[in-house]
Amino acid sequence: MIRRIVGIAASVGILVGLGSQAPAAAQPVPVDDLTAVRTAFGAGLPVGTLTAQSALETLGRVAAGVPRASYFPRSAHLVEGVVQPFLYDTSASDCLLPAALGDDSVGVAQAVAGPAVDTSLPTPVIPPGTVNVLFSGLGTSMSSPHRGDPMTVSWLNLNTMRSGTAPLYQERPADSPRTLSNTIETGRGTVVFLISGSMLDNTSRDLPACDFAPVVGVVQA
Repeated sequence: MIRRIVGIAASVGILVGLGSQAPAAAQPVPVDDLTAVRTAFGAGLPVGTLTAQSALETLGRVAAGVPRASYFPRSAHLVEGVVQPFLYDTSASDCLLPAALGDDSVGVAQAVAGPAVDTSLPTPVIPPGTVNVLFSGLGTSMSSPHRGDPMTVSWLNLNTMRSGTAPLYQERPADSPRTLSNTIETGRGTVVFLISGSMLDNTSRDLPACDFAPVVGVVQA
């Protein structure tokens, strides 16, 4: 895994001009993580101009071997389907109350591609070609449907070249740590996701926003 992350860190953004790929096949062929991330950034994943650089810097830090968090939100009730973790955990600096483990929040991003069933969602059935993307900020306060967090997920389907950007919000029941998500129709194929943004403090402690470094995932939808 570390070798794969280092390879991604050294290679993202090298390939360009890949928008003329062949039309999608009836049965999409999975793309390996390294090729998927290279292609997505080179072909125009809809993100800011500095996002790719920030993702590379984060990949370089986690390549040092920091253990990943083992976390799946309690508010998610997955009864059918497979959880696909993103390539690494991200973090937000100096946004929590000081504790024994520091005041940084670890961000855990995951995805569930259809067909799947999660009874915590407003529409429990996740059909094929649809992905539920989840982001949990460990140590953060309970989510609130009345105060939106400025977090978004951008995506690019490498088999169809469809792309888009969508907000992450409280799709499931309120929980702490906070989990934001969205169910996105991406189509079948290998889909590269990038989550970026912040979680706001919903307490009376006047804590700063948790500004998470971007996190990249490669999902087989």
